[in-house]
Amino acid sequence: MILLLPDGVEMEVPIEYMVVKDSVFIPTLKPVELRSMLRRIARELEFAVEMRNTVEDGYMGVMVWRVQ
Repeated sequence: MILLLPDGVEMEVPIEYMVVKDSVFIPTLKPVELRSMLRRIARELEFAVEMRNTVEDGYMGVMVWRVQ
């Protein structure tokens, strides 16, 4: 799925193909807005996600895990 991130950047995120315990890191400077958008998408896809703001390899962003 190609997402327009709150930063104005398009990024392909394979969220619709995630299975339980999969994770993906999405870099962003606006984690609050991104988390809100991801919660809405997960609800539409009828599964649950856990998210944490984190820094990976020097990039700030959100780590997303599918939990249900």
